[in-house]
Formats: sequence, C-alpha cells, structure tokens
Amino acid sequence: MKINYIKYHNYRCFKDVTIRFDTTEQKNISLVLGVNGSGKTEMLFSFQWVLYGFDFSSMREKEETPYSLNSTLHHRLEVNRHANSEECWVELCFTNKSIEYFVKRTETFMRINDKINSNTKVELSYNKPNGERTAPETNKELIEELLSRIIPKSILEGITFDGERMKKLNIVGDQSKETIKNVISLVTNEKLFELCSEEIKDIKGDIRKERMRINKSSGNVTAEELEQEIEDLEETLEDKDIELNGILKNQENVEAKLEEISLQLSQLEDAAKLEQKRKGLERDLATAKKHFEQNTDQFFKRLLDGYALVTDKLVDDVKSSIENVDVPAGLTVEAVKSILKRPKCICGCDMNDDIVKHLTEMIAALPPDNISSTLLYMANQFDGEKKRAKKLLKESYKAMKDSEDEVANIKIELSEISSSLVSNVSDTIKQLETERREQDELMGRLKGNEDRCRGMIDKSSKRLKEAQKELEEASGSQEQIKALDAEQNVLELFMNAIIKIGERNSELSLESINSYLTNAYTLLSEDTGRRIYLCQHGRREKYRLVTYVKSKYDELRSSWVNSGHIKTLEDDGLSESEIHERIVLEVVEGKSTGQSKVNSLAFAKAVLDYSNEDRTADKLKVSHDYPFLIDSPFTELSGKNLDNVAQYIHTFANQIILMADDKSYGGVQQLVAPSVKSTARLLKDSTEGFTYTK
Repeated sequence: MKINYIKYHNYRCFKDVTIRFDTTEQKNISLVLGVNGSGKTEMLFSFQWVLYGFDFSSMREKEETPYSLNSTLHHRLEVNRHANSEECWVELCFTNKSIEYFVKRTETFMRINDKINSNTKVELSYNKPNGERTAPETNKELIEELLSRIIPKSILEGITFDGERMKKLNIVGDQSKETIKNVISLVTNEKLFELCSEEIKDIKGDIRKERMRINKSSGNVTAEELEQEIEDLEETLEDKDIELNGILKNQENVEAKLEEISLQLSQLEDAAKLEQKRKGLERDLATAKKHFEQNTDQFFKRLLDGYALVTDKLVDDVKSSIENVDVPAGLTVEAVKSILKRPKCICGCDMNDDIVKHLTEMIAALPPDNISSTLLYMANQFDGEKKRAKKLLKESYKAMKDSEDEVANIKIELSEISSSLVSNVSDTIKQLETERREQDELMGRLKGNEDRCRGMIDKSSKRLKEAQKELEEASGSQEQIKALDAEQNVLELFMNAIIKIGERNSELSLESINSYLTNAYTLLSEDTGRRIYLCQHGRREKYRLVTYVKSKYDELRSSWVNSGHIKTLEDDGLSESEIHERIVLEVVEGKSTGQSKVNSLAFAKAVLDYSNEDRTADKLKVSHDYPFLIDSPFTELSGKNLDNVAQYIHTFANQIILMADDKSYGGVQQLVAPSVKSTARLLKDSTEGFTYTK
C-alpha cells in the first residue's frame, strides 16, 4: 500500500490544502515540516478520521475542539443565527496492489434550534484498469469491509504514532496491552482463526435446529427438551465466559492502578522505603499463599487415607468376636496345602489318613478361607496403618498451619505499612494510600465475583456433558439423527484442529515478532546492556512490552539453576520460553520518556518488518505492505538513541510519512536527508488561523 495524497477542506486547521507524498524505493521518506501548532498532529490523525472516523476528544489538550470542522467555522455556527450549515471533508488517495483508491469523508454541521448537529457521509471509488473511475460507493458497512482488508482499523495503532501514543504504549496496564494485542492479532492473522471458529459455531447451530425439528416431528419430547437444555447451557457458558473476561480485565485495570500508585509512592522520599518493603512482602505473601494451598491439598488428600483413625471401635469389636479362634500366627491355607503335598508330616511321621483328615479340616479355619481368620489378620494390619496415617496427618497439619500463620503474619506487616502511610504527614502519601486501599477492596470483590463465575461455568459444563450423553441415548437410532451426529462430530474435530493450529500460529508468530523486536531494539537503542521483550504467556502478562538489564537476567537465571528452581519449573511442565519470561518479569526495569520512545519505535519496526516478511511458503500467513506515519520521532531523544533512530528510520517501511519541527529535524538532517524524496512545509496564517503548505 502506498499513500499518494491527502486533500483537506475546512478540516480542523486546514482550509483548502493538498499534500502529495512522492517516494521511491531508494528515497522512501515524505517529509512534512512545521513548527509546533502548525498542524502536524492534526494531519497525522486525519488519516484515521478519513478511513474510520476518529474521537478528537482523545487528543490530549485538544478537548476544547472535539469535532472535525475548523473551530472558527464551528464558532460562527454557534453565535451567528443566520448561519445554517458548514461542511468539512478529507480525501485520501492510495494505491494497493496496482489499484488506485479514493476515500472521502464529509461531515456536515447544521444549526437547528440553536443546537449544532452533524451527519457524516463516506465515499469510496477506484480507477479501473482502463483508467476510468468508478461511481462512488456510499454504503459505510461495505466501505469499512473493503478498507479492513487493505488497512484494518486496529493496525493504525501500530503504524501511526505521535509522542502521546508512544508513551501510552509503554504504560503498564490494560490499555497498552490491548493496543499491542489488536495490532498483533491483525498482522499474525489471529482474526482468521476467530472467524473460522465463529463460522463453525453457526453451522453447529443450524445442525441443532434441524435435530430439534426432527425430534419434534417424530414426537420425541425428551430429546427435544434435551436439545433445548443443551442450547441454553451453551448460551450460559458463552455469557459466563464473556462475564469472566470482563472481570479479569477489571482485575488487570486494578493491578495497573496499584502498580501506578506503587510507582508514585516509590518516588516519594517519605514513602520509598516502606513501599520497597511492601513490594518484597507482597512477593513473600504470594509464595506463602501458594505453599498454604499446596499444604492444604496435601492434608485433605492424607485425610482421605486416614480412615484407619476412626476404626478403633470396629476393630475392637472384630477382635472380640473372634477371640475364641486360636490361629497360630503365620499359619495359612497355603502353608497347610504345602504340607499335604509332602510324603511325611513336618513332625516326621508318615502321612496317614487321620493326619490328612485333620489337616484338611484345619484349612476351613485358616485365612483366607476362614472369614474370621481373615478379619483378625486385617484387624492386626490396621494397627500399623493407623500409626502411619496419624504420623502423616500430623506432619501435613503442621505444614498447613505453619504456612497459614506465615500468611497471617505477612498480612499484619502489610497492614502496619499501610497504616504508617495513611498516618503520614504528607497529604499526597495519605491520598495515594487511601486510593490503594480502595483498589485492594475492589480487587477483593472482583476475586469473589471471579470465583462465583468460575463455579457457574464448572457447574454448567458438568451438566452439559451429562445432557449430551442423555441426548445421545434418547435420540435412538434414527438415520437422520445419526447423519447429523456424524456431521457434528466432524465439526468438533475441525473446531479442535482450528484452536490448536491457531494457538500454535500465535505462539510462532509472537516468537518471530520478538526476534524482530530484539533486532530493532539493538539497531535503534544505545547499547546500555538493556534488552526488550514482548510477553507471550499468561493471561495477565501477555502482550506487555518490557525492558530489562541482561546482566541482572543472567545473574538471576544462574541463581535459579544452582538452587534447582529451573529444574522444578521444568518438572512442572514449563517450556524454555515460559521460564525465560518468568526470569524477565523478575528483573523488569522502569523506563524514561526517551527510552519509552525507543521501545515504541522498536515495536513499530518489528510489526512492520514482520508484516513485510516474505510468506510465499506459508499459506496461513499473508504479507502486508503498510506505510509508517510518525510525528516528532526525534524529540526527547539524545546521544546514540537519537542518532540510531535518525539513521535507520528509513528501514521501517517502504513508505514513511515523517513529521517534524525544524529544530529537531535540523539536528539529524544529515542522517535522514539521503532518504527524503519530497518535502512539504506547514505554515500558519496568523490572521485567519488556517494552515497552508509551501
């Protein structure tokens, strides 16, 4: 995809302006220069507005003009009773796979009863091979469907950057992870697998309807009712999954807020030491809770085996009832049978009829043939079992109680730290700690909701399996039902295969993007021993972008190897990638503003490198040729970080639209200029306040 031009009429600060973007393979940068306030950021987000619309109130410090129309014209509508309407529009021309497309978004603002209302119209047309331009399509849904195949809305989060977005991409929390997830899900074709799964669900729904119709026509009420119950259970499970995901997202938001509060407290002198101690105690608490759960599980497992402890009365009764049976210890049926096979008795006498008779009669009184002897034998065995069970239970109970006490003691210490911070003389610290307590209470409620939701999911899942089995029995052997069952079984196989292939595709794609990310970071960042990593595993951490110091990573890994912790994780079934991520998350570092910008640029380059990768041998993946739009990439950078970004920014994509002010560009011009094909300058009309180009 290549952007050819963008044209404005009364849009934000632009009155009537056209900016063309001329690039070649060797010179792939279109440079847009302008001072702060000249319209560079307005221009950057106009690409999103013309394609999919844009919420202008999300632009920081621009909330006073949360609309697309030029503010002077909007104000005229507000105050001039004789003004009826004003319109603004943006037209974008781009080429994709040799076809030239034209997208135009027009918004008309009307004054009706002293209120300003607006409506939007979108048009899309393209040039045919003979050069003739088609009539514009105006159906918004059809236009978005076409655009989503060329340049999806979510990918714009990964190829259009201003300073604010680069900062947000590095904030710990749900928003940055969601942005990264959306970008990656598009370039890795995760959406394709989601669409396949949805299609299979629709087909399964059609099969169920047909089964219900057949059962109804045949008068099989039981099967019909079970079909309906199964459908209701599946809907319940789907609803509960959505509810659970919402709960988990809220938990992530709370965790992000707690992390933010912790960071703020760590930067305050009076709170730093206490906050550092609290972070350590929280890690200890997580470990202690895990030990408590493990010890509790072990105790209850041993309790199931400890039934011998409550059998004293039964064993005594058994022993009492068979006291009159005198059976020598160790004398069993097999022992007597062995004697009977001998020519002589063990006393040395020849085996005669009387001896054989007595020995044969004895067999009936010996274990295991004699029930009394068998019970006596088992009763004696119970004494040993009781002692063993008692010993193991005591050990398990002590371990459980010790870990429970450890949890309680750590909680007391954490409570004392919180009380110290709340009673601090600093109002800032008091407020932060109060907010933290509120977030902790919210997390507690969310955990309770999670447990209830998971309980409902488990209960519904269990009943679903039972109902499906009952349906199979109730449906009988009708040929039509059997044929539908066969179809449904095949669909289940397809669904499982798609899920597994999708998971593997995602895993391999993230590994590949991480490789590109490492290379991009090495290229752009000053060598300070830091590394970058995009989390791949775990619900809470996946898609989190982090940096760490390699020497600290190596030190911790060596410690884990020597302590046997790595071996424990391997025994628990963790892969090398999962172990690597756990170590990385233990040594994560905070980021400065400049470092955050380098991280975001490295991520953008990794995504673009992955998108442009040659995938002719992989039928599941498609190459994308996206442009890269960036505003003010050189500000807040210095030293090698600045030089590296300037020197290699031309490697990000086949087309780059670079916006900068004269000062920041002047410092790196000699590094960037060799790749610049065209330059446009944004100028502000001081009289009317409009932006024009030169």
